Amino acid sequence: MSKLLRQACVLLAVVVAFGVVVILHRGRDSAADGKDASPFATWAFDSTKIKGKTVPDSAGSLEATLQGTPVLLAGKPTEAIEFRSDADFVLIRNNVAPEAEFLPKQAMTIAAWVRIDEGTRYGGICGIIQDNGDNERGWLLGFDETHFTFSLAAQATQSKLTILKGKTAFTPGKWHHVAGTYDGKKLRLFVNGTQDAESEQQSGAIAYAPKAPFVIGRYRDADEDYPMRGAIKEVTLFHQALGADAIAARFATDKALTEIPSTGGSNRFVIRPYLQMPTQTGITVMWETSQPGTSVVEYGPTPASLKKVEVKTSVAIHEVPITGLAPEERFIYRVSTTVEGGSTLTSPFYQFMTAVKPDSAFSFAVIGDTQKNPKVTAKIAKLMYERRPHFVMHCGDVVDNGPDKAEWVHELFGPCADLFARSPVFPTIGNHEKNHAWYYKYFSLPAPEYHYQYRYGNAEFFVVDSNKKLPPGSEQYKWLDEQLGKSTAKWKFVYHHHPVWTSDSDDYGDTTKGFARFGDLNTRNLAALYEKHNVDVVFNGHVHFYERTFPLRAGKIDRKTGVTYLTSGGGGGRLEDFGPLPTWFKAQIRVDYHFCYVNIQGGHFEFKAFDQNGQLFDVLEIEK
Repeated sequence: MSKLLRQACVLLAVVVAFGVVVILHRGRDSAADGKDASPFATWAFDSTKIKGKTVPDSAGSLEATLQGTPVLLAGKPTEAIEFRSDADFVLIRNNVAPEAEFLPKQAMTIAAWVRIDEGTRYGGICGIIQDNGDNERGWLLGFDETHFTFSLAAQATQSKLTILKGKTAFTPGKWHHVAGTYDGKKLRLFVNGTQDAESEQQSGAIAYAPKAPFVIGRYRDADEDYPMRGAIKEVTLFHQALGADAIAARFATDKALTEIPSTGGSNRFVIRPYLQMPTQTGITVMWETSQPGTSVVEYGPTPASLKKVEVKTSVAIHEVPITGLAPEERFIYRVSTTVEGGSTLTSPFYQFMTAVKPDSAFSFAVIGDTQKNPKVTAKIAKLMYERRPHFVMHCGDVVDNGPDKAEWVHELFGPCADLFARSPVFPTIGNHEKNHAWYYKYFSLPAPEYHYQYRYGNAEFFVVDSNKKLPPGSEQYKWLDEQLGKSTAKWKFVYHHHPVWTSDSDDYGDTTKGFARFGDLNTRNLAALYEKHNVDVVFNGHVHFYERTFPLRAGKIDRKTGVTYLTSGGGGGRLEDFGPLPTWFKAQIRVDYHFCYVNIQGGHFEFKAFDQNGQLFDVLEIEK
């Protein structure tokens, strides 16, 4: 073979080899800088292609399913799907295993045309994520209150999520093209065809949780679930990291969408109607809308005989008192909000009842610590509503972080919507509310609201803020002493967040080291008042389990004249445990999510505690 021929053969081999490298490089889980990279999956929300609840995958076989009742926008101004209610999203797959073939492993691009109508702390466009502190996995193209985000965890960085936040604020109600890419070394976020942020904090294969939901139009993991307000036209998944030119080309195809005027977001219920402060002659109805407007409550025995109460002030958080009613009256009601320009948002019909007469039987449910676990809170709320209580007593820590509006909306009022629309809630303030303004805006309570009292049937309830100091001579101490002394009610109940007595393992001293105060010394100041005025039961939360004490007086068990203390902290907060040894005051304990239910008829008090499956596990009866 001639030298020239040998050189040609070597060159051909190099070319062939190089060609193979290029093909592999452009295949699955590779980087792709060209404009012709093939998507692995594409979900286009076209009303002509979606059949019933099924959303086809036009690039492959990964079809998705509509959840809730999202609205298909048929070509006005573009084909898209709009998410309006808390239940709306698109499910690709549930409980996905890390080895699933449709998951990108080494490199990826996720791109979407999206319209965000309302920002939120936790917003999801498309992703498969688990975000639990030391257990962070997966990826998510999302958004927060003001900007788009792209989050991803890789195995080489101990599975901690990097949350890449863009620099360009989105405009609510406007269409944007958003894309996130990962090439095994670098994360990039693109907004409207231009790179908006990048990070090199992640490297290696993408880390996935053992089981996680793969969704569109929602932020969802094992214990967090936040809906999206807005619309999505298309979502495309690549198993390659597209380059800047390819992202720009995809944006350019539908760039005209960005010129569509902002919708401003359609008005909607941020918080559905809920009830406050029932008396024998009235009740208050509250709700929140995404746009301010005037408030109307219509109520009556039937839809044909409705009365109307109007508030002309334009607000987003609506508070409408209804007066002039009679005891034990039953009504249907609905609310409406009219925004500037004339459009009106109207709720379905719900029901309310005024407070019962002093000699009538009544019931109430008890819950505490509904924090950071909306799935459990929703489950418990459903069980409470099944028993149809006249009202709900909440023992505090209604949310985990009081300043975070999203928690109020999605972790308290969302899961409890059906219950609170028919059973008024009377809360006490916990430490996690942080005395934030949201507590006072979302609840309509007697002044000064952090402490108050109310009468229902033949019982009187006294609510104390145990975050404040309570020594003898303090404001609340003197108030409670005076009001308990004036009360003529047959039954007297007090509730505050922190426990006077508890068998907890480590909130009030570490029992594993032998030191324990067995309760909050601040609220223990009030025990003397409870005994002086013959309070029947004191309720509290704070510790995330259930405990009932024996009747106690002067530091001893006294079955005839003692005060019973009940801890109900099982509404959703992460469960805690008891100390290793029994305490002298505990009558019943249980570590589980739960609620309590009380029936009162004349001189008979019947108390029951139910676990998260609705199973009865404790009973207390008191006769007077």
